[in-house]
Amino acid sequence: MLQLRSFVCLTALFWVSLLFAGCNNTLSTQYGLSEGYEVSNSPASVSLFRNLCNEKGHTTLLVKSFSPRAMKKLNAIVWTPDAFELHQPETLEWIDRWLASGDRTLVYVGRDFSPTADYWSQSAEAFFMDEVSNQDAVSALEQQARELTHLEQLRSRVRPITATPWCLFDHSDSAQERVRSLKGPWADSIDPSKARIFLRSHPVGYAKKTLASAKKSFDREVEDTSTKALTTTAKPTNFKPPTTTKGIPIPTPPGTVADYDFKWQPSDANMLKYVNAITATDIPKLKSRLSTDDDKPLIAEVTRSSWKNSRVLVLSNSSLISNISLTNYDNLSIAKKIVDELPITNIGFLTGSQDPIVRTDDSSEQQKGFEMLTIWPLNVISIHAVFLGMLVLLAVFPIFGRAKQLPKKSTREFGQHIEAVGALLYKSRDRFYALATIAEYFRNVRKEPTSTWAKVDPIAQQEPKSPFKPGH
Repeated sequence: MLQLRSFVCLTALFWVSLLFAGCNNTLSTQYGLSEGYEVSNSPASVSLFRNLCNEKGHTTLLVKSFSPRAMKKLNAIVWTPDAFELHQPETLEWIDRWLASGDRTLVYVGRDFSPTADYWSQSAEAFFMDEVSNQDAVSALEQQARELTHLEQLRSRVRPITATPWCLFDHSDSAQERVRSLKGPWADSIDPSKARIFLRSHPVGYAKKTLASAKKSFDREVEDTSTKALTTTAKPTNFKPPTTTKGIPIPTPPGTVADYDFKWQPSDANMLKYVNAITATDIPKLKSRLSTDDDKPLIAEVTRSSWKNSRVLVLSNSSLISNISLTNYDNLSIAKKIVDELPITNIGFLTGSQDPIVRTDDSSEQQKGFEMLTIWPLNVISIHAVFLGMLVLLAVFPIFGRAKQLPKKSTREFGQHIEAVGALLYKSRDRFYALATIAEYFRNVRKEPTSTWAKVDPIAQQEPKSPFKPGH
């Protein structure tokens, strides 16, 4: 009962945050995030799955590069790439060495799904239930079409079959379908009619038939001799979104994907290398944990004799662990089964549209120049130092701050008063009047009647001369 209440509260808080995010047009569309400011309003994040790992007792951290230190520290990696399976050889070689060190688990999540599009789809359904929200429903469907078009652009040049060192991926299905039936060891206690699981691409295990087909599609020499056969079999079906929903037209998404005849690419050489590395004595074994009725794996476990008890859990797509999916109770049950398979130790979360940097040394010699600012702890210190430096510049240099006022001239100095009175007396042009005024000052104020300045000779010739400069 407590678990159900916790699930209800989690679902309510997530949908409220997304509702306000959508109303303010600040909904994050970044894929696969597990920490940071934007994870709270991103349907495509995996922060809820990471929270499940933390609740289980795991120590989770964000992985940005592969290094010898990471190879020793990490016992599990959850990789949600924001791209299809065209990875760099050095990245996959590092993972193979990491798996070969023994007792490691890699959770690899396929990209062929858009959680953000699923969010807009559910929002449109909710708006359609309210007759006064038809315009909002059309707007939600337009957003859904944009997200689906973005996904189609990502897979536009992906062959029907792509290869990794642990399995193949079949991208030949022309449309995404919602899974309505499940089977496999993990299908117990899961209601497929209530779960929101979608499938288009799915993992395929290595076998003699699939190896031969993959070698033929990735081999440049074979392509050069049979271009016609390749272009007819390697062309994906174009994405064709529905034009109407419940009688309301859906705006056509911008940038529709055009037909593309696949030609040989450098990434094909890498995939051919992975396939050729599969030997008869060390073939990866794929075992389905959860699949559809027609035996398309949704979650598969891959083992290999050279990995020493390590394994790879391959997820067909992120509809099994994304934030929007985990608001469904049956999807949450599947995610907990995945968490239970992970060793209780350090788990690294990795995402991004590009492969992580592979480092051969943990020393600072590899991190030269401004790259040092991206490494802990300088990546945290540098941003604060830059902000503080900007404040100092604004405060020190007047041109960057408020205009300063010149200091006012003091009026409390008595000498300045004397000079002002003398200047006024000089302007009178009457020497006798000036001397008489000074004499009166000495007699009455200073009480010095015997002073030379206190005596005035009215008979002596007076000339208007003054030691003061005119204008003072």
